[in-house]
Parts: sequence; structure tokens; C-alpha cells
Amino acid sequence: MAKGPTMKGRQPLVPLLPDDRFTPMMRDAVERASKRSGRGVVNSARAFANAGDLGAATRRFFEDAWAYGTLPVPFRLLIRYKVSTVNACVYCTTHQIQLLEKAGAERQKLDNIHASDTHPAFDARERAALAFAEAMTRDAANIPEEVESRFVAAFTPAERTEIAIVAATMGLLNKVNDALRVPLEDQESELAG
Repeated sequence: MAKGPTMKGRQPLVPLLPDDRFTPMMRDAVERASKRSGRGVVNSARAFANAGDLGAATRRFFEDAWAYGTLPVPFRLLIRYKVSTVNACVYCTTHQIQLLEKAGAERQKLDNIHASDTHPAFDARERAALAFAEAMTRDAANIPEEVESRFVAAFTPAERTEIAIVAATMGLLNKVNDALRVPLEDQESELAG
């Protein structure tokens, strides 16, 4: 089991359970995630395993939210990365960078995610989606009209719904990982520096 550094020098609030403590439902959920991501069991899943089948159901929900939809995977990963940076979730931001690099994302997009509304590396649809995801993450009930109008003009109702679900799902994962102080895995902590 990977230990990794603690977040802000604090210990995780739950143990990171070893594989032999997973419920059968959690084992299925982590196997599915491992097949999709190409990596072993992450500390986030080990933390969620403390909740038994509820943790497994939540992990399966995340996997479904990442697996289904019509928007291209790199586009969806960019939304997830934006939300993670807005929430300042080091754990999720690090994982999203790795997934984006694996998907062939442009380095300029990774390096300039905070300037996604103005940086030339982002096209109009990316800008509209990322501005909406950021505004939704900050205050979903008070998204500026200008952000909403660009968003509505750029996407179909199905795409708008998909973007909102991807952003909200990432926000949930950010909050749980940060609240439980889930540490990065050893190999990821080296990348996060």
C-alpha cells in the first residue's frame, strides 16, 4: 500500500485500506478503474473503501461519469483539471495532469489552465466550457450571464448537461479527497514536487 506524503503535513483522516480489506463490490470498482486508467489502485479508492459498499458505489459512479458521454475524453479531462485547480485539490490536479499528458494534451493548456479564458492555446468551445465549469465550481447559483450565454451558444443541451455533470462529479471527488486528507501515491508525490 502506498503511503505518500500527507496533505499540508497532516495525517489522513481514514486508513488507506489494503486490497484484502475491500468488499467484493469495491474490488470490482477498482478493477474497472485500473483498466480505464492503466494504473494500480489509487489512494483515493483505498480511502473510499472504508465506507464498504457505499464507497464502492461512489467509485462506480465516478467511473460511470468518466466513461459515458459524447464529448472527447481530452476535453472532459480538461474540465476535470480546471475544477481541480479551482478547488486547489493537489491530489486530483496531479492525477488529471497525468491523464491529460497520457491523452496527448498540449503542454500550453496544462501550464495556462488558470488563464483559459484568454490564453490562445484554448479554442472558443474550451473557453466556454472551462469558464462555465469554473463559475459553477465557485457558485453554481450565481453564474455570470456572460458565461452562461457563451456556454449556451457553444453547446447543445446534451453537451451542457454532460459538462455540468463532469464538473460536479470532479468537485465531489476533490472535496472528499481533501476532506479526508488523502495523500498522493509515492510516484505521484514526486511529480507534484
